Amino acid sequence: LKVRFAEVSRSALTELGTSLFTSPLGIKNVLARTTTQQFPAPGFDELKWSKANGNFGSDVTSAEGKFTFSDFLNLFLFSEKYDIGAMVKALSTRGLFQSLAEPNLVAESGKEASFLAGGEIPIPIAQGTGGNVAISVQYKEFGIRLNFTPVINGDRVHLKVRPEVSTLDFANGVALQGFRIPALSTRRTETELELSDGQTFAIAGLMNNTMNSTLQKIPGIGDIPILGLLFKSKAAQKDQTELVVMITPHILTRTSAGVTDRLPRTPEPFLPTVPANKTLNPMPPAFTPERPALSNPGTGVKDPVTGKKTAAADDAKTKTPAPTAAGAAAAMQNLNPTSKAPVRVDAPGTPSAPAVAGQQPLPSKTLAAQPVRPMTAAEKKAFEKAREQDEARRKVEAVRLAREDEARLKAEKAEQERQGQLAKEQEKKDREQAKVAAVEARRMAEIQKNRQKAIDEAEAKAKEAQAKVDALKVQKQ
Repeated sequence: LKVRFAEVSRSALTELGTSLFTSPLGIKNVLARTTTQQFPAPGFDELKWSKANGNFGSDVTSAEGKFTFSDFLNLFLFSEKYDIGAMVKALSTRGLFQSLAEPNLVAESGKEASFLAGGEIPIPIAQGTGGNVAISVQYKEFGIRLNFTPVINGDRVHLKVRPEVSTLDFANGVALQGFRIPALSTRRTETELELSDGQTFAIAGLMNNTMNSTLQKIPGIGDIPILGLLFKSKAAQKDQTELVVMITPHILTRTSAGVTDRLPRTPEPFLPTVPANKTLNPMPPAFTPERPALSNPGTGVKDPVTGKKTAAADDAKTKTPAPTAAGAAAAMQNLNPTSKAPVRVDAPGTPSAPAVAGQQPLPSKTLAAQPVRPMTAAEKKAFEKAREQDEARRKVEAVRLAREDEARLKAEKAEQERQGQLAKEQEKKDREQAKVAAVEARRMAEIQKNRQKAIDEAEAKAKEAQAKVDALKVQKQ
């Protein structure tokens, strides 16, 4: 539902036929009289407009269609092909058309929807009598309001609308117990009708009259009695505006752009998902395996093809490398026969590094599993050192997590204390306000009591005087 609330200068509409439409374009208009029910309304017939280009809102050069103004609560209809936007733009250009609100509302067939652009004014209300007087505050809405209930009937829309525009009127306000309560100036209408998809319906005739009085004078001379009348002037200006509400319904189907038949059930994650076989931050290994040394150097290993011993076996001067962390890792791998990596030989008598998982091995000849030997003292020492480093790293991580938990608990405790302090302050303010209200209520009750006492005394004196008068009349008789 596309709605437009606008205020049109009623006093300037009489100039519309000469100032707005008689332009250099040479547009000829016929001022006609049309009738809506029993109220006549002036209008313009056979308007032929065009625009500088095809875009909506461009300079208006001509128009085509009919336009009718209402006199008194008249209803009139437009169609999209009549280009009402050009008419509204032309009125706005001349300052005759002031748009108040342009809401676009969507509602389901048969369900009521509403729109309010304004505010709420507090109104104090005294409740109770005697010494139990309590003052409560109620809020009254004001501004631009629209309530509508659409019902789709085929390609037409049965519409029940209730537009309302209300403003604060301090001139007609009332004073209640020291409070100045403004009045509400309201213009409201309610109707039911049936429109086609895209057809515009307008309501007019909601008038507003304002009277302004101005005094102009020359300072000093204008204040002289009698003679000052020649140097000052008074003027009264009457402005009359008319509220116009234009409503255009559109039927939205399920296949319309931006309309879906269901809401998303699974929210999109803020971070991308991680596959099950991967981790975000894999833990680094304690040490990186390197190329292991040959087992039992000097004994030699026979080549299964040539039957000869390797060069490492013939070289009696080959020395065992110094034990390192890599050597300890290789030794631990040798202790597990099921996980021992095969040794690849690129050429007869030349051993190479073991095959690595995830890499394509080169075509080569594989030697048989070597006999397991016990770890040396140096290798055991390196292994223990690596294990101690791993334990130390885990302890450091545990201390860091404990400190983070402690900081989080402290922050939560501080937040709870702050919330408790705020609650106490709010409770204290509420108690003070309750005390002030109680004092005010007692004061009002005392005033009411004194007022009632004065009234009772006055009534008693009046009765006493009346009794004396009656007694004198009896004596005279």
